[in-house]
Amino acid sequence: MKIVLLLSRIEQTGVTTHTLDLASGLVEKGHEVGLITGGKVENASQRVDDFYQEFKRLGLTIMEFETPRGPFIRRAVQSITSVARIISMLKKFNPQIIHCQSPYMTFIPWLMGKKFTTTIHILYLKRNFKFKNPNHLIAISNESYEFSKKVFGIADANITLIHHGVSDRFGKPVPDQEKKALKKRFQIDEGKIIVGYVGSISRRKGSDILVKSLKSLNEATKNKIHVIFLGGVAGSEEQSWLKSMIAEAGIDHLMTLVPFEDPKPFYDVFDVFVLPSRMESFPLVTIEAMMSGCCPVRSNTEGAYEQIDHGRTGLLFENENAMEFTNAIELLANDKVMIKKLGEQARIKAISKFTIPVMTEKTLKVYEKIMNY
Repeated sequence: MKIVLLLSRIEQTGVTTHTLDLASGLVEKGHEVGLITGGKVENASQRVDDFYQEFKRLGLTIMEFETPRGPFIRRAVQSITSVARIISMLKKFNPQIIHCQSPYMTFIPWLMGKKFTTTIHILYLKRNFKFKNPNHLIAISNESYEFSKKVFGIADANITLIHHGVSDRFGKPVPDQEKKALKKRFQIDEGKIIVGYVGSISRRKGSDILVKSLKSLNEATKNKIHVIFLGGVAGSEEQSWLKSMIAEAGIDHLMTLVPFEDPKPFYDVFDVFVLPSRMESFPLVTIEAMMSGCCPVRSNTEGAYEQIDHGRTGLLFENENAMEFTNAIELLANDKVMIKKLGEQARIKAISKFTIPVMTEKTLKVYEKIMNY
C-alpha cells in the first residue's frame, strides 16, 4: 500500500512521536510511506533533530513545504503557496491513503476529492474551515472518541479507537552496569527509591503540582526517595521557573534536574514514574515507563483509565489534587513490594496492548475500510 502522512511540523510532541512510530510500523509491514511536513520547528532541540534523522533512516519519502511565518500578508501568501505545493506533492506521490496526523490539514485532501483519515490527538481543537470530516476518523482514547462526536459531529460508525503504541525497545532492559553508571553520574544512593518524571516543564504538565506534592511528604519519606526530573532545556525560562519553585519549597536535595535526553535508561533506573498533568491526550511516556517495568502514578486526565487499572497496574489520583498525589507517593515509598508488583503488572499490560505492531495492524484495518468506501 502507498501511504502518505501529513504532519504540520516536526517538534518534540507526542504527535511527532506517534507519527514516527506509525511510520516505522508501516515500513516494517512493507508499505511505501511518504511524509509531507513543514519541517523542523525553529530553534529545534537535539531531540527534534533526532526525530528528523529517524524519519530519514526509515527510508520515507520526505517532502517539505514552507511553514507560514511573519506578518499577516506574508503568512497569507505563504499559506496559499504552501497549500499549492502540498497538493502538487500529493499528486506526484499519488498515495492510496492520505493520513492527516495534523487535523487542520484535512482540508487539503478534501479539496482534492481524495479519501483520507485523521487522528485526533488533543482535545482543545476547535471546528473551523481547515477541519473537514474524514472518511473515517481515528481516536486515541475514550475521551478523544467522545470529543470527536461532540465537537466534529462524527458518527460512531465512522470512528475507530486505536491506542498509541511504543517501540519494543522500551521492554528490553538496559544492562545493570549502565544503570549503575547513571546513578553514579547523578550521585544517587543505591538504597534510594527513585521517583522519575519525563516530559516538558509547564503548568499543563503539572510541574508545580509535582513540587507541591513533594514538599508535603513527611520527612521520613523524603529521606527514602530521590526524584529525577528529565525534561526541558538547560538555562531556559521554564527551567528557571521550576528551579525557583523547588528552592522555595526547600526540596533541592530531593531532586535532580536533567535536560531532555533519551529516556530509556532513566526508565530502567526509576522505581516509580509520575505524571501529574492537568491536561493530556494519551501520553506515550506513561506507556514507555510501564513497558520498562516502572510503577506508574498519574493524574486521572485523558487516557488514564485505559492505561492504568488503579491498584493493579499503577495508581491514579484526581486531577490537580496534590494531596492525593502526595499520599500515593507516601504509600509506595513505604512499600517496595507494592512498587515491584504494580511495575510487573504494568509491564505485562503495556507489552500486550500498547505496542507499535498492535497499533499498526488496527490502523491498516482503517485504511482498508477507507479504500473500500
